[in-house]
Amino acid sequence: MKRRIQIWIEPIQDSGDYQQIELFNDEQIVVNSSVQNIADISKVFTDFSQSFSVPASTINNAVFQHFYQSDVNATIDHNIKRKAYIEIDLAPFRRGKISLEKANLKDGQPESYQITFYGDIRTLKDAFGEDKLTDLDLSTLEFAYSDRKS
Repeated sequence: MKRRIQIWIEPIQDSGDYQQIELFNDEQIVVNSSVQNIADISKVFTDFSQSFSVPASTINNAVFQHFYQSDVNATIDHNIKRKAYIEIDLAPFRRGKISLEKANLKDGQPESYQITFYGDIRTLKDAFGEDKLTDLDLSTLEFAYSDRKS
């Protein structure tokens, strides 16, 4: 049974609106879920995909604002990953961000875009930033201690 995959991306950063991008019918999308070296917490990664191609269709060209053309004034920064989510058979699968890697041209015309999907948090350091354990407010977890035995 063939599954129907849909990828939705936020065309304008922090707009809250999502637009579905078109996919190739035969493109394989592999999403890896793994826990790396837990001893080094800075190297614990979330879900990510291998780079995959999407067609340079009218819809995708509009979403990626003709990334392949350097003379077009784009209103988005392509260096910033954009919010996205993946659905499989109309059921939510993963939320995260999409990174536009490159545009593939053939005879000077766009043929496809190479993109990578990353889960919501790429590393724990992304989630916590520069926060330290000493910065945590643990006052709500205070309780009276008693060594009384029952």
